Amino acid sequence: MPTKMAFFDIDKTITRHDSMLLFVKYGIAKKPKAMIHLFSIAWNLLLYKLRRIPADKAKQAFFHAIAYMDEADLEAFYDDILVKDMYQDAVAELKRKKAQGYHILLVTASPHAYMKYFTKLGCVDDVIGTRLEMRGGCYTRKIQGVNCKGEEKAVRIQEYLNRHQLAIDYEASCAYSDCMSDLPMFKLVGNGYLIHSNEGQSEGLEEKRWSS
Repeated sequence: MPTKMAFFDIDKTITRHDSMLLFVKYGIAKKPKAMIHLFSIAWNLLLYKLRRIPADKAKQAFFHAIAYMDEADLEAFYDDILVKDMYQDAVAELKRKKAQGYHILLVTASPHAYMKYFTKLGCVDDVIGTRLEMRGGCYTRKIQGVNCKGEEKAVRIQEYLNRHQLAIDYEASCAYSDCMSDLPMFKLVGNGYLIHSNEGQSEGLEEKRWSS
């Protein structure tokens, strides 16, 4: 029997800011020696803007500090930073959908290493995110496989559905994101909501703004 699914992006959809930037600030505050990597971040960002390197390589530079962190540090990033950055309207929508019997899946391009703690909300069934390589029991900044963005989100959702023997109830299911790069995810469901977007093209999606 098909399942009512609700897919949510996280950065700038559930949270107000991009978690990558928040993580850089957190990493420097938590592990000051990570400050030596600020030049690398700026340099890789410049090369990306000049189209000299792909987005994935530029993105990896933001996660240097993760090599100095253990699971307690990553959970504290969620507890101390991300929880305070959430739109309360978004959290209320998550809880409302869960109460209506939806299977809630958060799908993000940010690292699963710290985004996985969104399950602590109690209304989130699971989180899919970009995987980072591990070495010696610790995460590294290197992306394992493919960055979970754009078309890859739809691929990873389908893998999740297959693994859990779920099928999407297309007409009843919904997706939320601030970005049109998530169009492949939107196409999996019958109801799409574009959150706080200024991109100008909504592709027939309903635009929604959280007020708090």
